[in-house]
Amino acid sequence: MEDISGCPVCHTVVRPTDYFCFNCGASLHPKPPSVTPESQIVLYLWSFFVPPMGVVWGWKYIKQPDQKSRLVGYAAIGLTALSLLLAIRATMGIIHSVSTQVNQIQNLQGF
Repeated sequence: MEDISGCPVCHTVVRPTDYFCFNCGASLHPKPPSVTPESQIVLYLWSFFVPPMGVVWGWKYIKQPDQKSRLVGYAAIGLTALSLLLAIRATMGIIHSVSTQVNQIQNLQGF
């Protein structure tokens, strides 16, 4: 007896050996994200410069079964966290600098 499963999109009964749903054409075996050096560089740059997307893309890599993909995902999320920490530190420095300048101007004007 043959195992039977359902399409995640249209819920039509399909065989586990099928790659696409015959009813809606949805891929039943999604392609795993690439771990080539070029794709890793792009992922790391996007993770650093666009932090929210780094978490989303990193999570996609972490859910993969192979160890290399998981390490790439952890690195992307780590770069995202580093980017956020650097942005917070820079913002706090700017706020402190502006606050100091405003206080100096107020002291000169006698407020």
